[in-house]
Amino acid sequence: MAEPNEASSAEFDRHDIHVDASHAQSLFSVPVAIVQTATAAGYGLWMVLGASLALALYPDGRGEVLVPLAIGLVLASTGLLATCLRLRFAPAWHGWNPVKRMMPTREGLVAMGNYLPMLALAGLARGGNDFWATRLAGGVLTLCSLATLVYTARAAMRPLTPALAVIANVTPLGRTVSAALAGGLWFWLCLATQAPAALGDPWRMVLLGVALAAGVAEGARWRALRRVAAERGVEARVVGGRWGLSLLGSRFGIAALSVGLPCVLLVAHGQHDLPWLLAGVGTLSCAVGQCLEQRLYGMAYLAVAAE
Repeated sequence: MAEPNEASSAEFDRHDIHVDASHAQSLFSVPVAIVQTATAAGYGLWMVLGASLALALYPDGRGEVLVPLAIGLVLASTGLLATCLRLRFAPAWHGWNPVKRMMPTREGLVAMGNYLPMLALAGLARGGNDFWATRLAGGVLTLCSLATLVYTARAAMRPLTPALAVIANVTPLGRTVSAALAGGLWFWLCLATQAPAALGDPWRMVLLGVALAAGVAEGARWRALRRVAAERGVEARVVGGRWGLSLLGSRFGIAALSVGLPCVLLVAHGQHDLPWLLAGVGTLSCAVGQCLEQRLYGMAYLAVAAE
């Protein structure tokens, strides 16, 4: 499938956009945005934790492993739980409704594959994390989480036509980077409350680099939407004027929440006596910012579709 900046104007037919407007409205609703953000953060946390265990960079301790595993389990399972509870905004989990259908879809199988290495790590956590089986399970968890983020990136857009799905949501790369940022911040919070000495400068520099990449990915997504608006001849009405100024201001504020404030707190980590407080504020700020970003993008997308 083409990347957002490669989609031609012929693909974005007015009829198709109006037909899929109701699906897009559901896709970008507030509950769905919260579930998507939480799920991606859970996979991101598992991915970061598994990589640190596989590389033997994680401090020893049974609780140090079980706590982030449990937090990731809660976050990654929000979509499945919402579907099992038959909530209106979650009729299916990766195209699968466990209540109505016994066999999951391929996306569901890929997502469920994360639970096996997660349970293996929970059983192998005995205080010392340099055991080869623990490192192997950590590497498998990282690969499974990465595969889930990449393979299921467009699963939520199943009702949309392929041409519109290109711009309606994040690409696999963008979703993976955003999940790595959110998961990395949750990982920071876990370490700050359990093993503050493990938060060295190299680890924080890597997370700052991921935050920069997440900002670039979000910018690319907005440029793709703006290009579609220009191809449809509605850029001046959607991006310009009072709506355009409001959109720009909202984007700036959301970027400050999702990327800016966490980066500032990461830099200030070494000069504060309460690292867990900085980590908690940064993690919460990123979560709120990513939810608002998804919602704002949906509003802009629907504005283009309505023209």
